[in-house]
Amino acid sequence: MSDDEDKSQQTEDASPKRLEDARKKGQVPSSKEPSTAISFMVLVMIMATGIGGWLADTLIHLMGYYLSGQASMEVNPQGMQSLLISIGIDMGKVIVPIALPIVLLGVMVTAAVSGPVFTFETLKPKLEKISPLKGLKRLFSTKSLAEFVKSILKIIVVSTACYVIVNDLYSQVLHAAFRSPADIGALMVEGSIRIVTLAAVIFAFIALVDVLYQRWEHMKSMRMSKKEVRNEHKESEGDPQLKAKIRQLQTQQAQNRMMSDVPDADVVITNPTRIAVALAYQPGGLGAPRVLAKGKGHIAAKIREVAGENKIPLHENKPLARSLFKHVKIGDEIPEDLFEAIAIILAEVFKLKPH
Repeated sequence: MSDDEDKSQQTEDASPKRLEDARKKGQVPSSKEPSTAISFMVLVMIMATGIGGWLADTLIHLMGYYLSGQASMEVNPQGMQSLLISIGIDMGKVIVPIALPIVLLGVMVTAAVSGPVFTFETLKPKLEKISPLKGLKRLFSTKSLAEFVKSILKIIVVSTACYVIVNDLYSQVLHAAFRSPADIGALMVEGSIRIVTLAAVIFAFIALVDVLYQRWEHMKSMRMSKKEVRNEHKESEGDPQLKAKIRQLQTQQAQNRMMSDVPDADVVITNPTRIAVALAYQPGGLGAPRVLAKGKGHIAAKIREVAGENKIPLHENKPLARSLFKHVKIGDEIPEDLFEAIAIILAEVFKLKPH
């Protein structure tokens, strides 16, 4: 059976057990877009607060310092290397304390979208991961195509947004060469704020759409065939045929134990052929007569057969047999309202018994 045929048979929604088993294997709906959107949103908030002002002033100062020629540099490869390292360190001191919390927040948001997953299943080596055929299938799968289209759309949208903003600032950018380093830095900061704000809005929309799509795609991939639903039900509830066989064995054992007690009976009350109830009574005892065995149909016939083999008297009484069969459990004493009727029968039985 081909994969397409298998997919066509997956018409049932995934059960909670299937989803939980998939989660244990690390198969959960995941999206990277929320972390990207959150990062841009945090950047916008930073820029809109005092931290943003400090960051802008610091970056403007650094750009003014390095662009104005205040930074000394030897004119050789070593001097250029030292300058680049110095720029990297200064920029890192400003950016890293802000970027690190953003990254951590993005990871937390991604985990919140997928839910907590702790598994080493995805780290286990699998042959299908290195199989060229499987790799080609993954490369040209619907999911890969969707990711490719999404990446292209992001590039187009963000590039268009950047173009619109830069085009709006075009006249100022043209005259930037004639302005002071501080003005150039301020212009770059202004453009960056506008680009980041627009990007935050765009990526927030992309994140929402992608999360919904990933969840839909995950639920679609988890769908089950009717056979899988039946098999899962068997695993969770037990095989009906096996359970029926166990019940049959239990019933057979109970009947065997019941039949082994029939020889101890003093009388068997019959219907006369449909029902049989074996009673025992210890004269002089404190208890009332007890039901040792009862049954209808072939079980009743078996009780009568065992009673005949052990010379236990049969007494026909249809109403009494029905009442005992319906209201008294095996091993229980007879109810008080039946004392008189059964006492008469037992009196006749014991009178006929040889002493």
